[in-house]
Amino acid sequence: MPDYTDMWGVMMDSIFKERWVEIIKILLNSTRPMTIREMEIKLKVSNRTIRNDLDEINIYLKENKYGSIVRKPRVGIWIEIDDDRENELRKMFNEINRYVEPFSPKERQLYILKELLKCQNPITMEELSEELYVSRITIFKDINKIEEDIKRYNLSILRKQNYGVEIIGSESDFRKLVTEVFKEDRDVFSQNSLNFIRELLLESERQMDFFFTDESMSSLIFHIAISVERVRQNKSIKLDCEKKDELKSHREYSIAKYIVEKLETEFAACIPENEICYITMHILGSKIQRDYRYDDERLLSILDKDVVKLSMEIIELIGNILSVDLSNDKALLIGLALHLEPTVNRFKYDLVIKNPLLPEIKKNYPSIFGASWASSVLFEKYYGYKVNEDEIGYIAIHIGAALERQKINTKAIIVCSSGVGTSQLVSVRLGKAIPNLDIVDVISLHEVENIENKNFDIVISTVPFEYSLKPVVQISPFVEEKDIEKIKKWIKNIEGIRKPDKKILDDTLGIFFSPSLIFPKLNLKTREEVINVLGDYMLKYGYIEPAFLEEVFEREKITSTAIGKGVAIPHGNQKYVKRPVIALAILEKPVQWGENDVDLVFMLAFKEDSKLNMQNFFSEFYKILDDEKILNDIRILNSSEEIYRYLSRR
Repeated sequence: MPDYTDMWGVMMDSIFKERWVEIIKILLNSTRPMTIREMEIKLKVSNRTIRNDLDEINIYLKENKYGSIVRKPRVGIWIEIDDDRENELRKMFNEINRYVEPFSPKERQLYILKELLKCQNPITMEELSEELYVSRITIFKDINKIEEDIKRYNLSILRKQNYGVEIIGSESDFRKLVTEVFKEDRDVFSQNSLNFIRELLLESERQMDFFFTDESMSSLIFHIAISVERVRQNKSIKLDCEKKDELKSHREYSIAKYIVEKLETEFAACIPENEICYITMHILGSKIQRDYRYDDERLLSILDKDVVKLSMEIIELIGNILSVDLSNDKALLIGLALHLEPTVNRFKYDLVIKNPLLPEIKKNYPSIFGASWASSVLFEKYYGYKVNEDEIGYIAIHIGAALERQKINTKAIIVCSSGVGTSQLVSVRLGKAIPNLDIVDVISLHEVENIENKNFDIVISTVPFEYSLKPVVQISPFVEEKDIEKIKKWIKNIEGIRKPDKKILDDTLGIFFSPSLIFPKLNLKTREEVINVLGDYMLKYGYIEPAFLEEVFEREKITSTAIGKGVAIPHGNQKYVKRPVIALAILEKPVQWGENDVDLVFMLAFKEDSKLNMQNFFSEFYKILDDEKILNDIRILNSSEEIYRYLSRR
């Protein structure tokens, strides 16, 4: 049996569209034309709602070649359809349940928001009340909540009596909200339209020397579809002349122009120049993949010099924080610079990208994510942009890959005097039991004098043997469990010698904290309350200027500073910092911080001349994040002094 639910998917993404099924059932089952009034009574919705539904249903039926809805004055309404197609529709309906009220308040508000974004005309409270089977008071409260949520997009809701409600604001901000709300719900556009745009982009790629990543391709298709739909609704983007001229200077503009010419033909639309620039912006901001080797240093000569410089400084900064030398990793430098070229364009043109891996990055690599946050000061320094957590997440991926490349197994030579069979047994057993041990060679005792010529870290011997230059571990020829544990301890010591001192906390951490700015057991309910309390005390004690707090809120509006494990690190612009400091709040109960629950809040205030201090702090801070015990200890300590002594080891 065909998957009718999938075939009907475009009509089944909301309760509103499920009502379409009911309308079609009524028309198919009726032996005569139906009137609007009769359908009003059956479905308990307004005349206008029925008329709008019939318009949408008719478009769908025609696009999918099922037939059409016929409306004849003083006669009624019916569906004109042949028997085979009617049977297909009826079989579909057997797979689809009658619509019921499935919404929680949050789901209902999302539904209303989607309708406000899709509708070309204002929607009345009465229509929403009828559609959702709730009172007008409930709809009124829902609208208030929605308006509060969309403020961060600089949008608001216009309400007028006998007019309805609609979202108002700039077209650019409106499209950002559309992108966010419908990011998982692409059914808002017909599949045929999306397929056409995909083929058009694939054709355009052949004119360029790079290809879009799958993620960027999907995003571009969606943005172009939004552009076409909004133009058809006479809603075009607005750009100033200076920005338009700058965009037209890029060769990507000619690609966008070619795309628009094809779109105009396909969709019978006249697309203005501003929309060509809008598509150019999104091409420039798209992540790309090039057909190059990432260890090919010639790439650096064709990349933007400022971006390469930024990449090098980010690598140096994060390397210092993590106490690891990343400066010789050319694959990291090239990969990061390739990533940052479109990143800078996204900042420049105020474009947003979503990182689908962000929750996993925060959960599994909080220390790397936390260290990568430090790079935000460099974006502000060179470009004046506030970087969001999605972009930080991508930087963390590049750093994580570099750290994986740095993992070096311990190299060992095995000395065995019992013959080839025993030496092979020892080698195989150790290889299976200790994956991070590379066996460089297996030699007999009389070959020991030649081992200076080999590259190794440790000698593992089945016979007593002294060697002054490297550790020697004596084991049984049968490799017992105690032998394996003994070797593992030596490997741990050797790996520790390779790394800088990684003691859990350093005395220098105390420089950044003050008992007067540590607040245990705070009973606050929102992110805003926490920021205000910490900011007020930082202001009171002369650490920051008033504008610092405004900057913190502005940053949180752009992106959450939650970094995982219940920790957030709100921070403001360094130019409003008088003296570097960190204020710490330990909350009685977690508060919602973006999409995360947070109960430990470190508000960071650093200055340009405290760059070394900042690096030192993050170097210690990432160790805290990696250790659940330290985080939990901070949570359970009862006084500011106790927490201060614990953090500073004073």
